[in-house]
Amino acid sequence: MAPIPQSTFPVAGRGLVKDEPIAAGVAGDLGLIVGSLRVPLPMLGTMVFGGLRLLSLAVAAFLLRHGRFQVRHWSLVQWTTSWDAKFYLTLTAHGYGFRLDPRPLPRGTLYPWFPGFPAAMRLIAWLPGLTLGSAGFIVTTFAGLTAAWGLTRLGMNLTGDGRVSLLIVALWGAAPGSTVFSMLYPEALYCALAIWALVALTSRRWLTAAVLAIAAGTVQSEAVALIAAVMVAALCSLNSAVRGGQPVAVWWRPLAALVLAPVGLLGYLGFVAVQVHRLDGWFWIESAAWYQSFDWGWGIVHNVQRVVLGWTSMAETLLVLLAVLAVLLTAWSLTEDLPPFLHVYTFAAVGLALGASETWFSCKLRFLLPAVLLTLPVARVLARLRTSVLVLIVGVFAVTSAWIGLYLSVIAKLPP
Repeated sequence: MAPIPQSTFPVAGRGLVKDEPIAAGVAGDLGLIVGSLRVPLPMLGTMVFGGLRLLSLAVAAFLLRHGRFQVRHWSLVQWTTSWDAKFYLTLTAHGYGFRLDPRPLPRGTLYPWFPGFPAAMRLIAWLPGLTLGSAGFIVTTFAGLTAAWGLTRLGMNLTGDGRVSLLIVALWGAAPGSTVFSMLYPEALYCALAIWALVALTSRRWLTAAVLAIAAGTVQSEAVALIAAVMVAALCSLNSAVRGGQPVAVWWRPLAALVLAPVGLLGYLGFVAVQVHRLDGWFWIESAAWYQSFDWGWGIVHNVQRVVLGWTSMAETLLVLLAVLAVLLTAWSLTEDLPPFLHVYTFAAVGLALGASETWFSCKLRFLLPAVLLTLPVARVLARLRTSVLVLIVGVFAVTSAWIGLYLSVIAKLPP
């Protein structure tokens, strides 16, 4: 494969890579371009992600008609709109004033579900012929493709290697839990906002990063990891500006990002607090109605003990193994020479996912999806293999992940 000139790409954290077309030799070796067709690398990453989503849907459609997967008698559409998707659809249609349960608070309220994803669905649901379900699927699909484009650019900015960048996207798009990218769940939208915010931070586009962090804070509580990354990057920049005696024109943007990044998340938590007349309103409802809290990883420890003693189901054993793998990948990712804010983001994203209480243990796989850079060290190792071998590995990985996602959401007796 013809090497990509390193001078084309900036040092990590100093600037954003332009969408330069891939050289014919590189594209040919990747097996993704025919003849002299020139395609921007991020578009290839988007195509890879799209192909994996189609493969995942095909596997899901097949499994839902065979064996134990027929237990719920779900069609593919019913599966994509199952579990939390029903709450998001209800919220989109009726708003927070609608009660699922007539009993007093905290029961029956829709406040645990953030408004960003329903707002995005509502934004396009007015188009002729669109149902709320189809609008949600459009939002999820478009957000996933947008995230893949951004992740390819982020990978190029950090590594300057097109092969590694595409593998980052492929491994992330085929990760366990990635089936939610084909469902009416907010993970795709949140990941798109978070990834592009990280891209903005690497090019010091402070206000863009802040706006995206604000939007992410209205989609998921996991935005805490992104907010932490923005704040760390801004503080590092401010520290350098102050020590260097630089003028206000240099440091007002990172200062603005530092102040603005938490606004979306804090704004929604404040809204819930006002509605339920409790300062800890959202956390109270999560804990009292849905038994969800942050247990600092004791749930993982408890489940590891259960696996060692042989007291668990196959689903719990599988989830424990994947959680341990996530911890190992986090440690491995810390060896990468990346800007500090990216390490903070990865560590916080994994910590939030694994620190969630064990009541909803099977949710941890989708909670881990925002930790997109866990795939970076693995991608570096796999990039040395031949393309045909890589296609086989990623394909098997994608099919296995689709099976895991279906098993946990259809068969396993764990809340998905």
